[in-house]
Amino acid sequence: MDKKWIICIIIAVVLGLAAGIGFAIFSSNSNKTEGLDILSEKELAGENTYNENSVVDNENTVNILETSATEESISPNAVITKRIYYTACDHLTKETEEVPEDLVNKTEEDVENEFVGWEIEEFSPTEIVLYKEMSGNCGEHYFVQEHNGVIGIYTIDEYGVKTLKEDTEIMTQYLPEEDLQNLRAGVEIVGYTKLTEFLEDYE
Repeated sequence: MDKKWIICIIIAVVLGLAAGIGFAIFSSNSNKTEGLDILSEKELAGENTYNENSVVDNENTVNILETSATEESISPNAVITKRIYYTACDHLTKETEEVPEDLVNKTEEDVENEFVGWEIEEFSPTEIVLYKEMSGNCGEHYFVQEHNGVIGIYTIDEYGVKTLKEDTEIMTQYLPEEDLQNLRAGVEIVGYTKLTEFLEDYE
């Protein structure tokens, strides 16, 4: 056989082997890349992985939703309502006032620190409702009776003791006999508003 043909055959065999080895190496690298791609897809799906928004527990992933909690603060036009229950007379009083300047833009925790002993029933930027119980009576138990020719106003404590609060300028000598008799016996009134209304009837 001619030497040229022998050389051509050897070159062809070498090229064939080189091509085969190259194809084998390429196929091996390709399989590794495919494996990495699958792993990457699993990571994106959150399977058995951990990130700052997940908690892994016994191979189960629990996603945690981030929430932005902004604490409410008191606005300048807010009001505070104080509800006080008096155990002695079983009365509940309510008083509403504007929020103090030093509480503006404060939080519910600040209100708790400011009003120690009070329970916060409601809290919003525009209204705060406070509640507490106190012994004694509400301080709005009055006894109206004739005193030195005029109508006198007495307060009554939780023990029923009457104390003269003030004398009005309403003279009793010009009142009808029935009213005069009632005032000599005395009339018990609960609540400052009702007291005012009662006295207006005699002015």
